[in-house]
Amino acid sequence: MFEVRVTDVPFQVNVQTTNNRGFTPEELAEQALEKIVSVSENADPIVREQARAFQDRIRHVLVHYLKQAARSDRTTVCAALDAAGQPRLSEMIRRL
Repeated sequence: MFEVRVTDVPFQVNVQTTNNRGFTPEELAEQALEKIVSVSENADPIVREQARAFQDRIRHVLVHYLKQAARSDRTTVCAALDAAGQPRLSEMIRRL
């Protein structure tokens, strides 16, 4: 038999910053993962293990697609620079 308890949780705000750079795909994946999956420390150990395994799988999927998104955006920027007659700048960005 399962028992579900719903409690009123106040809205939480988390602030994360970087210094002289943007967030890495791994950092963004962790931020997203916190919103997608949570695991109670009071959960049954087997359920907790399954949830953590699920978290790990979702983490890998998020990192993969965030890296793909960054590459795709860079491709779009390079194409726009080429179209604007800036092939040298486009090549510099392509090499990042």
